[in-house]
Amino acid sequence: MIADYIEEDYQEDAFFGNKKKRKARRKARKARRAIRKTSPRILARKARQKVFAKKIGNVYRDLGGASAIGQAVDTLLNPIQIDSQEVPSDFELGLLSQEEQDDAPTEKQGIPVLFFVLGGVLVVGVIGVVIYKKRQSQ
Repeated sequence: MIADYIEEDYQEDAFFGNKKKRKARRKARKARRAIRKTSPRILARKARQKVFAKKIGNVYRDLGGASAIGQAVDTLLNPIQIDSQEVPSDFELGLLSQEEQDDAPTEKQGIPVLFFVLGGVLVVGVIGVVIYKKRQSQ
C-alpha cells in the first residue's frame, strides 16, 4: 500500500502549497503593507500620536517626574506619623470608660473610601484622555 501511495502523483508541497505560490503571496503581502504604511491617513494618525506623546511627556516633566508623583501618592496613602518626642506638652492621653467605648464609633472593615476616590479620579482621567484623543482625530 505504501509503495502504491509513493508511486502516485504525490507532490511534496501539495498540502502546504508550493514554494512559488508562497513567495508570490509573501511579495503581495509586503506590497500591501508598504501601501498601508504610506497611506496619508496612517501618516496623519502617527503624527497625531507623536504630538500627543510629546504633550504627555511635557506634562509629566512639569509635574516633576516619577519621584514627585510618587511622593504625592505616598502622602495621600500613608498617614503622617508623629514621633513621641515631637508631641506637644499639652497633649493629653485618656482612656475611655466602658460606656464611652460603646458610644464611640467603630471603624468599618473593608475598602477605605480613599481607594474609591482614587479609582474615580483614575477613571475620569482615562475618560478625559479618550475624549481628548477623539476630538484631536476629528
